[in-house]
Amino acid sequence: MPKHTRDEFMNSLTLEQIEELTSLPAPENPDAEEERAFREFAWENVKVDIESRDEQVPLDAEVDERP
Repeated sequence: MPKHTRDEFMNSLTLEQIEELTSLPAPENPDAEEERAFREFAWENVKVDIESRDEQVPLDAEVDERP
C-alpha cells in the first residue's frame, strides 16, 4: 500500500481513491459527517494494517543465518 498521511486521507484523497487503497466500500452521496466518518475509519484501518505488518515475524528467508 502506498504511504499516505492522515492529512491526505482526511483532506486530499477522493473517496474513490480511499476505496481503491483500502478496499473499504465508500458511501454513496454521503453528507459531510458520513464522509468524515468514512475517512477516519479508513485511516484507522490503514494504521492497523501497518502496525500488524510491522509486528509480523519475518519469514525464515529474511532471518540472518545463525552459526
